[in-house]
Amino acid sequence: MAERQTLNGAEKAALFLMVMGEEFTATIFNHLDEKEVKAIGEEMTRIRNINPKAISSVLNEFLGAINGDKILGGSGGRFFERTVARAFSPNKATTLLSKVESRKGQEYFEKLESLSPEMVVNFISGEHPQTIALILSNISNEMAGIVLQLLPEEIQSDVIVRIARLDSVSNDIVSEIQEILAEQVSSIGEAWPKPHGGPGAAAEILNQVDRKTESAILEKIEEDEEELAEEIRQSMFIFEDFINLDDRSIRALLKEIGNEELLLALKTASESLKDRIFGNLSQRAAEMLKEDMEVMGPVKLVEVEQAQQMIIKTARRLEEEGKIVMGGKGGNDVVV
Repeated sequence: MAERQTLNGAEKAALFLMVMGEEFTATIFNHLDEKEVKAIGEEMTRIRNINPKAISSVLNEFLGAINGDKILGGSGGRFFERTVARAFSPNKATTLLSKVESRKGQEYFEKLESLSPEMVVNFISGEHPQTIALILSNISNEMAGIVLQLLPEEIQSDVIVRIARLDSVSNDIVSEIQEILAEQVSSIGEAWPKPHGGPGAAAEILNQVDRKTESAILEKIEEDEEELAEEIRQSMFIFEDFINLDDRSIRALLKEIGNEELLLALKTASESLKDRIFGNLSQRAAEMLKEDMEVMGPVKLVEVEQAQQMIIKTARRLEEEGKIVMGGKGGNDVVV
């Protein structure tokens, strides 16, 4: 617990409940909702060395007066684990513990998300490609894609290969990498989340980069890892793959994108994809879109690709929300 004067409500509650003991805390947890238990639990798991002054202050605030020598032994994480086990069913207790544990490790990556891509590159560019792969696989795909483009070209493909194979990284290596980074960045959480790797993760990041960078990386991987390169390609989703979406999904997507964005994106689309789009618009809307396309002048290819990427990102968001169903490149996912 930090030695600062001001504690927030969850920190005060965590200290107070630890002083009151497991049985009392289990009773209190039964009267709180899951969000409140999670917030208090996160603060408990951060407590390593309890500050007597902080406890005295909290107890004085809660009770008005109490002596300050009731100091606890053991870590807050262990206390929270035992208390949750008393308060909830085994399944719910396990769920709460896993949420709190994963949250601890994710705080470091949230800090990276708050930085500019250029700052992230400055921070990680001198690290081993394996370390970079671990970091990129734990931040948003959008940020990871931008950072990947800013990395030196000679390591881009190596990083993608390592992301595609992250499921084979041992815990010892992960711990060693964390220790190295902990020396450079303050406030790193003590638990590193499980790497979100594999060909699918690599493909998600490549979906965020421009076509030139994507092609260069995949071609370089293909020189030595032809099978892996094809696996990544099959996991990627390109704009033309929207032709494989069902009509309901296409209509749901069209409601989320603007006419100007769609107009640009369809500039290089195949006639088959255009027909699928027109077929899921009202007759009047389809006619207006066709008219706009006929009078539209030349546009930069980069603008078309940007519009297509924005629509893909929108589709990914809708997929995460369960509103549409998307497959990888080639539409290999079976929906029943």
